[in-house]
Amino acid sequence: MVERKITGTPSEDVILHIDRDVALVLFEFLSRTVDDGDGEALLDFIEDESEVPALWALLAGLESVLGEPSEHYERRVEKAREAVTKRFGDAFSDKDGE
Repeated sequence: MVERKITGTPSEDVILHIDRDVALVLFEFLSRTVDDGDGEALLDFIEDESEVPALWALLAGLESVLGEPSEHYERRVEKAREAVTKRFGDAFSDKDGE
């Protein structure tokens, strides 16, 4: 992960509680889409340039609580994805039966 310099004073902190599986899935997604390539994968979805640094900050926060990837990182991500899908459902499932 590329370390980014954060300047200025932070605004009010927000505490967010999510389970570890969700955090790991988000971390992997943000690592792929925001960190690798500086967010270019999201260019069609970004409305304001401040959104990418905000996503970097979220990624850094997730990294700080998840710690360093282990030797079984890919398997952990796969299991976390399965757990999230089981808990919340599949975003791309055919809900209309079409």
